[in-house]
Amino acid sequence: MKKLIKVVFSEFNETVSVELDDSQSPKTVKAILENLPIEVNINKWGQELYTDRTPIAAREENAKSEVSLMDVAFWPAGNAVCLFYGSTPISKVGKIVPASPVNIVGHIISQDNNIIDKVKDTTRVLIKQE
Repeated sequence: MKKLIKVVFSEFNETVSVELDDSQSPKTVKAILENLPIEVNINKWGQELYTDRTPIAAREENAKSEVSLMDVAFWPAGNAVCLFYGSTPISKVGKIVPASPVNIVGHIISQDNNIIDKVKDTTRVLIKQE
């Protein structure tokens, strides 16, 4: 099942579109959808955006220690949604490495990916169904 959601950055009047895909982490995707909408702060770690703790509760589910460019994941250790625009401070050449294993839940499908340059820690976002 694929489902579109939005991450709304009202401070910048911008929206990031995400296609959730439950093929790798179906329980996690279900938990995300059941908890929307969520209003939360988002932070930056290298080229990764991650939310503060959310009400989403999910355990590791086919968790990955390496992700692909534009992946969207859930970080069980921090109850956070993560958007990977590029490398993190612990990434290796050609490999995007999250802080600890994450459940892949979808992909960023927005064409304009300049939001990473605008976000500062504690930027407020609204995550909702499209």
